[in-house]
Amino acid sequence: MAQEETDYVLAQLVELVNRSDMEFSVTVASNGLMITGTLVSNQTWFDRQADLIRAGSGMQDDEVGLHTIFEGWRDRNREATAEDKQVEDALKDIELPHRFQQAIDETAQQAGYIHLAKARYVVQQGFVPAEGMLWRGRLDAITGWSVGELRAGKP
Repeated sequence: MAQEETDYVLAQLVELVNRSDMEFSVTVASNGLMITGTLVSNQTWFDRQADLIRAGSGMQDDEVGLHTIFEGWRDRNREATAEDKQVEDALKDIELPHRFQQAIDETAQQAGYIHLAKARYVVQQGFVPAEGMLWRGRLDAITGWSVGELRAGKP
């Protein structure tokens, strides 16, 4: 089986969203399914996931539970993003030889996952779940995508 390729345009949009507060609607195809929702940053996704788990468990902010795992992942991700930004800023005005710049580009942390809020699976009967959910998928498993959210049309 051939190695899956990630669409570089989608990957760049995910990187843009991960580095900003930008959000917009997308529809993706993955493993034969269509998913429609709002593209959000990994930070936003982890925050909302932790909030949902905390609210569902009735735990307080200072209590340890499953939500603290998501908060830990969020915090580690935030630190890595800040470190990447520091390196980018430090190298911004430095003209590096091509081989060094290429090595940096090849080892740069690339987004491997796409995060959606208010995500719904598109099924023959409509959308499931109707109210949407948080969804995370591998970028290399996305076989097609478009900007915009699918909505029920008039019969």
